[in-house]
Amino acid sequence: MAERPLPEYAALTGVFGAVLGGFLVLVRGRLPERIGFGDVVRIGLASYKVGRLIAKEEVASFVRAPVTQDEEATEPKPDGLQRVLGELVTCPYCIGLWVASGLSYSLVLFPRQTRLVATIFGAQAVADFLNAGFVKLRAD
Repeated sequence: MAERPLPEYAALTGVFGAVLGGFLVLVRGRLPERIGFGDVVRIGLASYKVGRLIAKEEVASFVRAPVTQDEEATEPKPDGLQRVLGELVTCPYCIGLWVASGLSYSLVLFPRQTRLVATIFGAQAVADFLNAGFVKLRAD
C-alpha cells in the first residue's frame, strides 16, 4: 500500500466533526438532558450489528464495492480518499462509530422510530451472540 493518506484521514475526521457540530447547533434547544441507559444499550447493540453488516456481510458488499479492490469487497483500494473510505466501510469498529452517531442524532429527532429500528438491529445482535454460543456448546 502507498503511504498513509493523512490529509484524507484529516478530511474524514473533519467531516465527522462538522456533522456533529452542525447537529449540535441545529438541535441546541431540543437536546435531552440525558440519554437513558436502555437507549445506550439499544443503540450500542444496533451499532454493533449494523457495523458488522456493512463491513462484513455479502449482502452489503454493494456499499463497499466502490472503494474496495477485490471480488469480496474486503480490501480497500490502495490510495487516497478511496482507500480511506474503503478502510472505513470494511472496519466494523470504524463504521460502527458513524452508525452510532447517526442513530444518536436520530434518537434526538425521532425517538420512537429510532427506538424501533435500534431494537430490530439490537435484537438481531443478541440473536447472533446466542447462536454463536449455541454453536460453541454443540461443538464442545
